[in-house]
Amino acid sequence: MSDATSSQGGPPLVLTGMHRSGTSLLASIMQHAGVAIGDRLLGATATNERGHFEDLDFLDWHEAVLADNGRTWYDVDPGDHLEVSEARRLAAERLIGQRSQLQQWGWKDPRSCLFLDFWSKLLPDARYVFIYRRPDAVLSSLRRRQEPRLRRQFRGAWLLERCGFDRFRARFALGKWIACNRAIVDFVKQHREHCLVLGVEELRKQLPDAIEHMRTAWGMKIGSVELDALLDERLLRQNDDRRLRRLASRPEVQVLLTDLDDLVSR
Repeated sequence: MSDATSSQGGPPLVLTGMHRSGTSLLASIMQHAGVAIGDRLLGATATNERGHFEDLDFLDWHEAVLADNGRTWYDVDPGDHLEVSEARRLAAERLIGQRSQLQQWGWKDPRSCLFLDFWSKLLPDARYVFIYRRPDAVLSSLRRRQEPRLRRQFRGAWLLERCGFDRFRARFALGKWIACNRAIVDFVKQHREHCLVLGVEELRKQLPDAIEHMRTAWGMKIGSVELDALLDERLLRQNDDRRLRRLASRPEVQVLLTDLDDLVSR
């Protein structure tokens, strides 16, 4: 596989993490710092009022490759083999080529976690910023995202407990959180100099050092950001569901959280 043309400015930036972990917030911050994250962005929804900040070209590419393999992001985990056809690879190179003259560009899509090896081979000079969130908060956010749909469908919140984010779905979502963040940890350990890891709950503290690292170590052309104007405090609130906290207290989850925390501090 040949390397695609990247950028005439700073290295391209890949922003990703598990769904509902703060990836949209991260992308909005980088956009305000001067990173061109796309001309066609996925807009706001009832559960993401400020917008998703996802470049639809890359989102559509990820979805197309998943469809080629008869999969969706719901039923595939990082590390599962996904065949990328020659036509799709050429399409990815075209996406990169269309952005190669930009001073500083990148994209955000949680689905990128499924394609880290592909992008690292196609864009060897790319840099990655991963963001993670405590698992019970992710599960709580996923549950809240379902509530409007279920209320419209069943005309009553009393059915949420029985038909909504039940124990089976919570365990399934936790499995996705584990798979995605384990893939992040493994990738960062192999590509440490090209990666940053941020925890959304500690973003106020971590962001200034991260931006300075992007400027000095990575040579990225980005400006300063007023975080208070962009930060959605709902991402920082603690989950108050005892059952979700109990589910997220499993030993393998705590080990993975420790691994993620260690990658932030190094």
